[in-house]
Amino acid sequence: MKIILIFLLVLANINLTSGESLLKDHHFFLNVIYLEDERLPSIPEKDINIILNEARDELRLKFGAIYIHFDYKGKQDLKSFFDTYLNKGSDYYNNLSNYKYKFFSGSIDYSPFKKPILKFLKQWKLWDLKDFFDKETKKKIKTYDDVMEYLFKGYAEKLNKLESLKLENGEYLIDRENNNHNSYINWLVAMYFQDLYDIIITNTIIVYDDISKPYPHAVLRYAKVGGSSFESPNRVIFDGTSGMVNLFEMLTDISYFQKPYQEKELNKNDWNGIIGRYIMAHELAHMIYLIPDVYDHPKQCLMDSSYATMDYYEGYKLLKKYPFECPLCKPYANAREHHLLADDLFKKEDYEEAILHYKLAKKMTPNKLDIPYSGYISLLDYKIAHTFYKLDDKKSALLYLKNALKNDPNNEKAKQLYEQIK
Repeated sequence: MKIILIFLLVLANINLTSGESLLKDHHFFLNVIYLEDERLPSIPEKDINIILNEARDELRLKFGAIYIHFDYKGKQDLKSFFDTYLNKGSDYYNNLSNYKYKFFSGSIDYSPFKKPILKFLKQWKLWDLKDFFDKETKKKIKTYDDVMEYLFKGYAEKLNKLESLKLENGEYLIDRENNNHNSYINWLVAMYFQDLYDIIITNTIIVYDDISKPYPHAVLRYAKVGGSSFESPNRVIFDGTSGMVNLFEMLTDISYFQKPYQEKELNKNDWNGIIGRYIMAHELAHMIYLIPDVYDHPKQCLMDSSYATMDYYEGYKLLKKYPFECPLCKPYANAREHHLLADDLFKKEDYEEAILHYKLAKKMTPNKLDIPYSGYISLLDYKIAHTFYKLDDKKSALLYLKNALKNDPNNEKAKQLYEQIK
């Protein structure tokens, strides 16, 4: 088996440059819902399928083999969704709320989180982070501590501005009383507990209020969220992930949010293209390929979130101008394809081949992902162990289960199988 694994790894590396895909007509069927904030401008439902098709086509263009099929479930009131799924009594919420900015508090106290914040920022090169600041501030930034200082200064300004904005009817954009759905932390919790949807579209303002992970492209733009991938353990299609696309910025008439285009240049096709190809396809690539937001890929890369592509329309025009795959995203796609192929082989009870491809996925997965790397490797170790167990090789299964629990002690499936075997 070791010789075969080496041979497959060579083929996989060839595949990185050839553009060939391991998957032939691989299909995903995703549940989609539109959660509407009735206080804010909305999108006609007839446009939603057009946008979904744009996203599907962009993913095919950038990554090849995978087919996405969307099952649109209609429209639901946003507040009722949060009434159902925002579990504030859960340990999950209690843990995340430690890092939550308190609306209308007037300031951000990030001092207790300096160590994890610096670790978070160091995943990017210093000069890529400096690009988010003006010329004078750039000159002052010499270290990651400097980035943190100026980042939170800008972050606080953006948050205070959001809290002051009003709608045409005089109401505050962020409701003083009922603002559960305006918190990104709350979205993390609600999406964790929801069990029905793979993609959510919404039109509300979502404030980026996670102090511990200050993404520069989010906090220095408007301190809001335009889209995100989430942990959703009850959605099994992508091993417990889901996504959200927020149309707020494309729909709002509040002058503070400069439109990401010159109005005369934009037709309806481009409007749908920005949402589908630039915003939604980006979030789907987080979900499917686990590619993180990057600041050092080519500017035409679907996953680029650098300062140069903060303007939606400019980013969209780059995608149209360069309609091909980003070479720096290919390692992510290639590794993930091995994982998806292994899942198919497991379902077909071709266990030995499944093990080979799970191992390749583990070996080839880049160490910077959109989800925690250790958790993902733990998942792959569990799947390898489970497949060995199907072959009645309990010794090998236990070995990989130990690895799985070492990488993620909270891997419940690994715990259960370990107890069952030992």
